[in-house]
Amino acid sequence: MFAQVISFDESADEVEAGIKHVEKEVLPALQDADGLTGFWLVDRDAGKRLSVMVWDSEEAAAAGMAAIEARRAELGDADAPRPTPSSVDRMEVYGSV
Repeated sequence: MFAQVISFDESADEVEAGIKHVEKEVLPALQDADGLTGFWLVDRDAGKRLSVMVWDSEEAAAAGMAAIEARRAELGDADAPRPTPSSVDRMEVYGSV
């Protein structure tokens, strides 16, 4: 298992735009994703968002990312601007409860 942690440091307007992006594109695309446990977190006062996705396998992660791309194409706004992360980290999961 591995986790992908994506961080965003944003203005208040960017935070709201980022949340809308996740609600419109990401969550619907990953709703039925196999091998995923995901959390999308926000601290509105600090202008911070985190996307934390724990995947069972590389194959599950690749299928999930493909589903997001398909959702973008389905919506017809594949060229719309997307929030730019301040960091993207990929980590091995070595424990869980």
